[in-house]
Amino acid sequence: MMEPAHAPGRDRLSALPDNVLRRIMSFLNARQSVQTCVLSRRWRHLWRSLPRINADYTEFCFACLDEKKEKVQEARFKKFVSTLLLRRDPVPLLDKFWFRYQVSDGNNNEKASAEAGLWISHALQLQTPVVEVLTFQFPLMLDHAVFTSDYLRKLGLSNAYLRMGFFEQLSRGCPQLEDVFLNDCIILDDEISSTTLKTLNIYASRFSEDYRASISTPSLTSLTLYKPDASVPSLKDMKSLVSASIILDDNTDIHELLMSLSGVRNLDLECPQKMVTIAKNTQWCPEFKDLVNLSLGQFCLGSKLYALTEFLKNSPKLEKLTLDPPVVIIDKLEERSFECEHLKIVEVICSEDDSTLLKLVEDIFVTCGMSSLQINRKSSYKQYYSDDFFRFDYDSTTAQEHAE
Repeated sequence: MMEPAHAPGRDRLSALPDNVLRRIMSFLNARQSVQTCVLSRRWRHLWRSLPRINADYTEFCFACLDEKKEKVQEARFKKFVSTLLLRRDPVPLLDKFWFRYQVSDGNNNEKASAEAGLWISHALQLQTPVVEVLTFQFPLMLDHAVFTSDYLRKLGLSNAYLRMGFFEQLSRGCPQLEDVFLNDCIILDDEISSTTLKTLNIYASRFSEDYRASISTPSLTSLTLYKPDASVPSLKDMKSLVSASIILDDNTDIHELLMSLSGVRNLDLECPQKMVTIAKNTQWCPEFKDLVNLSLGQFCLGSKLYALTEFLKNSPKLEKLTLDPPVVIIDKLEERSFECEHLKIVEVICSEDDSTLLKLVEDIFVTCGMSSLQINRKSSYKQYYSDDFFRFDYDSTTAQEHAE
C-alpha cells in the first residue's frame, strides 16, 4: 500500500520544515520569493527571513525601449529593494546579498549610486559575508565608506567607478575580506594593497593612464588579471601566490611581470608577441622552479618557438602544458631542443576539424622525445567569468514577461 507521504498529488514541499523552505527560496530571485506569500498563511512571512537576497532589476524591466517606461520600472525596482530590506526580519543573519541594477541616467548617477550604497550598508549590518553587485549602462559610483564590516569575506563588483582610496578602505574597514572580483570597473587607486586577500580577479577593467598602479598582496594565492585597459599594474609581494592567469592586450615589462610570478605552481599567460620579441636578447624568462601546470597563448608559437622553448627550459618540474593558439601560426623549431623530464601531457585547444594544428604540435614534442599518446586535443574553451556571479542561466524571456 502506498504511504500517504508518497501518494499522488500530495504537497511534499509544504511538508518540509521552515528552515529548509527558506533555504530553497533563497535561490529564487527576490521578487519571486516575495510572491510566495500568496500561497498560504504559512508562506506569508517566510520571505522576510531568507538567508540570501537576489534582487534583479531585469525582473522589472528587460530591454525596455520606452525611456519613460524604463524610468518608471527603475523606480519600482528601487522601491522594491528598499522595502524588502526594511521589512526583512533583522534577527536571521544574511548569507549573501546579490543585486543587478541599472543606472540609465548619467545626470542622476550620484543619487542612484547613493541608494545602492544604502542597500549595501544595510546588508553589511546584517553581517553578510558576501556582497555582489552588477550594474548596467553608467557605472555605479559607490562611496567606499560603506564598506565597513568585520564579516565581509567576498566582494564582487561589475561596472563600478572606484575612486582613489577604495582599496585602502577595504583594507581598513573589512579585516576579514579574502576574495575580490572586479569586472569592467574603472580603478583609480594607485595601490591595491591588502594583507588578507587570498583571491583577486580583475577582468576588463581600466586603470589610470596618469600613473602605474601596483598590487601588493602577500597572502594572495590566486590572481586573475584579464585584459587590463590603459595600463598594466605592477605586481609586488606575491610570495604566497599559487595560481595566476594573466591575459594582456597591452605591452608591459615582461621580465618584471614574470619575476613577480616565478614562484607559482599554475600559470596561464597570454601577451602581445612583440613583448617577447623586444626582450629576446635579454634574460627575460626567470626560472619557475615550482611550476607544474602551464598554459600559453599564441605569443609562444612564433619567432621559431623562442618563447615556448624558454619557458620549457626554465620549468624543470612542469607536468602539464596547454597551448591555446587562436589561429594556426606555428614556426618551425630551431636546431636547439628542450627537455622536460616531468612533462606528462600536452594539450592543444582546437576544434575536431583542426588536425593540422594538432599534427604540428605533435611533430614538435615527438622530436623532443615525447610519445604522440601524451599529446591530446582539448575542445573546451576557457571560461574566465563566473556563471554564479553573472547568473547567465537567468531566462531573459521570463524577465520580460514579468516586466510587462
